[in-house]
Amino acid sequence: MSLGERLDQELQRQGKTQVALAEAVGVSPATVSQWRAGSKKPSVANVIKIGEWLSISPAWLQFGDDPAPSRPVNEKDRAAYQRDCIWYYRSAPNDQGRELGSAAGFVFEGGIPTLARETGQNILDERKDGEPAVRATYTVMELSGPQLDSFLATIKFDEVRHHLEAASQSRQKVATVIRKGLETLDADQRLVLLKIEDFGANGLVGPEYDNGRYMAVVRNILDSFKDENAGGSYGLGKSVMWACSQFGLVLINSTLSVSQDGRREGRFIARMELPWHRLDKDYAGPAWYGEWDPEKECTRSYWGNPALAADALLDRPDGQSGTSFLIVGAYDPSGESTTVEEMHDSLCRALADNFWPAMTEPGEGEQAPMVALVRSERNGRILREDVVDPAAYHPAKVAMLRVHFDELTVDTLEAPGDVVRRSIPLNLPRRTAEGAHDHLQHEAVLLVAEADEESAEINRVAYTRGSQMIIREVPVRPLSMGSRPFHAVVLAGLGAGAEPADRAAERFLRAAEPPEHNHWVVTPDLSRSYSIGYHKALSDFYAEVGKTIREIVGRPNRDLSDGPDALKELLRITPPSEATTRRLRVKTAMGNLDDEGRWIVEATVTLPPRKEPWRFSPTIRFGTETGSGISVMWESLTGLSCCAADGDVIVAETGARSVRFRAVTDASTHPVNARWARVLVDVRVYKGSTS
Repeated sequence: MSLGERLDQELQRQGKTQVALAEAVGVSPATVSQWRAGSKKPSVANVIKIGEWLSISPAWLQFGDDPAPSRPVNEKDRAAYQRDCIWYYRSAPNDQGRELGSAAGFVFEGGIPTLARETGQNILDERKDGEPAVRATYTVMELSGPQLDSFLATIKFDEVRHHLEAASQSRQKVATVIRKGLETLDADQRLVLLKIEDFGANGLVGPEYDNGRYMAVVRNILDSFKDENAGGSYGLGKSVMWACSQFGLVLINSTLSVSQDGRREGRFIARMELPWHRLDKDYAGPAWYGEWDPEKECTRSYWGNPALAADALLDRPDGQSGTSFLIVGAYDPSGESTTVEEMHDSLCRALADNFWPAMTEPGEGEQAPMVALVRSERNGRILREDVVDPAAYHPAKVAMLRVHFDELTVDTLEAPGDVVRRSIPLNLPRRTAEGAHDHLQHEAVLLVAEADEESAEINRVAYTRGSQMIIREVPVRPLSMGSRPFHAVVLAGLGAGAEPADRAAERFLRAAEPPEHNHWVVTPDLSRSYSIGYHKALSDFYAEVGKTIREIVGRPNRDLSDGPDALKELLRITPPSEATTRRLRVKTAMGNLDDEGRWIVEATVTLPPRKEPWRFSPTIRFGTETGSGISVMWESLTGLSCCAADGDVIVAETGARSVRFRAVTDASTHPVNARWARVLVDVRVYKGSTS
């Protein structure tokens, strides 16, 4: 049953009209009709409003499935897993080397917010090809009484406890965490679990003992097995799940997007990360719970047992590919969240803070790439559930992004709600590693909107790329006196477009991220893969972002001594002209130098719809430390797609929404050697082209 069908069912069941619903939500009856028909989908914010008005769960309306599908357990299946599944504990090496904890788990600072960021990034990366969106569900669960006893019996905790107690005997940090976890379990007779699930994702595909997603998560350390456009690349993010377990224990159940050895559903395995410990003999630390493999003498995946999935609290809806992780003994290493309710709130906030671009719908009726649900339960009873609405946490930033998606940006900040869009050049150095390319210019997108002075987190700029996760957010300093308060975001790499230069920038920026993926800096991967110039490329990029923001938000020096001008400045009653609301944009610009020192540029320009053909002059400027740059003349212009060159003017075909052209600079007009220049391509609308 689709969202539209569930909405239609509830309206009929409650005897309510779509006109009344439209009035309650603040949309037209025609829009509600489209929701019911399934031709459009309501935004997350509207789903929440609908749920409140109909007194139904927004999560049920959005996703349809119950939080924990109730299915009768076949006792034969239960007996089978109790017989077949065992723990395998890796023996210590003969050289007596000891690992007293996984170093990967100590790379990241923070607790639950870091967990949400890292797992959310992995979920976005794992979205299945062809899926419009991936759904992330976080469920904080507290067990006590019979429910706790049943769960502990499922994972054979009495056996595991001997190893936990042995591992807790040292003075190492990990041992202290284990010891406290056991003490809390004994004293409170309750256990906190955190289930992290994705739907519409790839699942843990891959062979049992060879390269693939399964091995990268279950057996290997520092293995990400991701493509070049993914958010993560070090294979460290997954370690945060084990770091947030007091017992270093995570259970896994996966439904695969493609079959592995003829099987797709119910791939179960558990991994426990303990330090070296001594019991009946010396153990290395890691352990796995699954089916015994007599040939390899270890445990492997246990497939297709619905009783095990239900008893381990990892039951999944039939057919929905993706993976469920259950963190046993979940806690916040930072100590900031100590209750189920606090963990719930922390997850909601962290998901909104880090993924508001990914959770913003790109257009009316369209799905955002990521939808997130946070739920908390106590012994199976739902305490609270929230579909994360990014606009509830960052309304101005989400509104700014939607203006960009709707192509309603303007040239200057004149009225409330205005969003200015600028192109920021990122000059990519020559790539020497796989996928080599010469020098390229990428045009990132900068969006700036005026903020309410009382808003939180003003005068900051956020950076994101194709992963749609916020990489970093930093204050812009210095600002001149009288500057407007603002919000700003930079969309770089595949976040700005899908042209070759955008893909090249995506690869460059991914290589520039440290393990925390919270900055673009010089990294070993960057220095290995690119020729000299990567440091300057990044520093120039950041400098250009700051300079452009200061130009946009700075107020002009004007004599406001007379009343009318002062009132005009305060009220800003002059509406933006049509030209500012319907502007041409340079979508991509790629360039390289020829042997004669000329820049050869290929650019794509997007055009707003209009009846008359667009006519414009491309411009190129050599950047300077201050000011808008020095203009350079073209030697030649050539139309490549949907346009023709008429002297120094590009004439678009009637009805064209984008054009592509090639331009070559006149080297005699270069103010400096082109090899050392930072260039910016823009367009100037020809006078005869305005309507």
